[in-house]
Amino acid sequence: MLEKIGNWTFETHFATSKTGLVLVHHIVGLDDYTRSVGKQISEAGISVAAVDLYHGKLAKNMDEAFALRSSLKRDDVLDGIGKGVELLKSKMVSDVRVGTMGFCMGGGLALMAACNLGLDFCVDYYGMMENPDEVKGINGPIQLILASEDPRITPWAFQSFLPAAMKQKKRVDVQLYPNVGHAFHSPGERYNAVAAKDAWSHTLDFLSGLG
Repeated sequence: MLEKIGNWTFETHFATSKTGLVLVHHIVGLDDYTRSVGKQISEAGISVAAVDLYHGKLAKNMDEAFALRSSLKRDDVLDGIGKGVELLKSKMVSDVRVGTMGFCMGGGLALMAACNLGLDFCVDYYGMMENPDEVKGINGPIQLILASEDPRITPWAFQSFLPAAMKQKKRVDVQLYPNVGHAFHSPGERYNAVAAKDAWSHTLDFLSGLG
């Protein structure tokens, strides 16, 4: 179902559990891949609001994708994800746990938002945020899905983010996959079926363990 709050559009799936998440798309936009992820999460009993940060635009190539990404402003991203949190809380039962989830660009934005909005959890598939010290703001656990052959995100995670999380005494579940590269869960030439299936099973376990 498509729903709007202010200037933001969300694709929503509501389930019966007390856990919900705002799903943040990758750099291409809110495409069929992101929509399929949202549907799979809802089938596991988790409510989902997938935010469209590009307001209906989809990149046809990486040049367009980077241009769309560069047009995003931090305050707008926080507003869009925050509106998704409001939407979930308005339609779910009381005492809900709400967090974020995203892939690549979306993973980093999901993490940044969860830390700045004081959310209950975050699932970050190979995404990074600029200031690791912002991790102090999250109110629950984080799951990081990483690839050993990711020359940018994985070093950042181990050298910058995890030390910051340890300093702030945050719980982080790290799943590191050997011999695969960035975006191994997404359809395309980097896709790795074995790693993607295993990572997804860990993510469902993580989400189901939230209560």
